[in-house]
Amino acid sequence: MNKILMTSLLMLMVVFSGCVTTRGMVTLNGPKLISQPENLNKIAIIKLVEDDRIFENKPKTPNIPSLKGGLDKATSEDKARAIARKRNAYGQALGDIMLREGTVASTVQKRVVSALNQAGYKVLPASEENNQKADLIISVKINKFWSWVELGFWAAKLNTEIETTILNEKKPTKETIVETKITKSVQAVTGAMWIKNTNLALDDYEAKLVSKLKELNSN
Repeated sequence: MNKILMTSLLMLMVVFSGCVTTRGMVTLNGPKLISQPENLNKIAIIKLVEDDRIFENKPKTPNIPSLKGGLDKATSEDKARAIARKRNAYGQALGDIMLREGTVASTVQKRVVSALNQAGYKVLPASEENNQKADLIISVKINKFWSWVELGFWAAKLNTEIETTILNEKKPTKETIVETKITKSVQAVTGAMWIKNTNLALDDYEAKLVSKLKELNSN
């Protein structure tokens, strides 16, 4: 089997693993820690989790968020739920991958709450009373949360990248960047693969965030 035929077969496997022109809906895993332990001895407030991703109509590279039909037709909900864009064998962007439930901001917030708990913080709602006794008051800006496919000669690579900036109101001059990128070689980009790779990135992001949070009050 010559190289041209092998490459063609690989492209077909990537393209025909799902309908690339339609919108795909996915459900991601939540954090493993789903309830706050009672023995947490510090208090944290999540002031804001903001989706600051920048979408483009025709990005030059697939790692930049975009939406089928263009940004003029996209709603704010479309942007809030979009996590990837399907592509055909020639790299042309086609159907969107969307969260079935929730938004990128709510997905990240759940992971932040879990990470805070693991770092020893009990998360309370913002209020004048809670803010005064809080050890940590943070705002989270989501800079990146996107998955994309790169087609190589012998294999395709599925990438997921997450990056946030953490602002601590107690120490407003310091910003903390938490980032991760997961890349896996695949032969078929199915709905399950989008989900698996994004879940791996979320787990890695959460683990790195735990380490960063433990440093925030110690510095």
